[in-house]
Amino acid sequence: MYEMMAGRSPFDVVGMVGDVEQNTEDYLFQIILEKQIRIPRSLSVKAAAILKGFLNKDPNERLGCNINIDEALEEMKNHTFFRTSIDWELLEGRQVTPPYNPSVSSDRDLQHFDTTFTDEAPNLTPDDP
Repeated sequence: MYEMMAGRSPFDVVGMVGDVEQNTEDYLFQIILEKQIRIPRSLSVKAAAILKGFLNKDPNERLGCNINIDEALEEMKNHTFFRTSIDWELLEGRQVTPPYNPSVSSDRDLQHFDTTFTDEAPNLTPDDP
């Protein structure tokens, strides 16, 4: 959600790509745990509030992390970001028209994806143990 709103990861490590020690998964995890998230000023107050809620480092205070799943869901649905813009009953009943519904000819139709990505050879990597 942060990436869609801000256009970048909340955990970007700027200027550290060349440093092997800082270009690792472990270092990324360290950044996630320790680095303070900066919310762009260009975002609305509601957008900033929901991002801060979802990205709260304390899981006990993080939005949607209530141990009771029903309460967690209600907490998210009642957040000011969603409360005024989404009719949850219509959404759950699949009665909401999507804002964009691309026409596709098959489940392998790639016409809506840039060839920069579709022409790229797959890079298969093994799962972490």
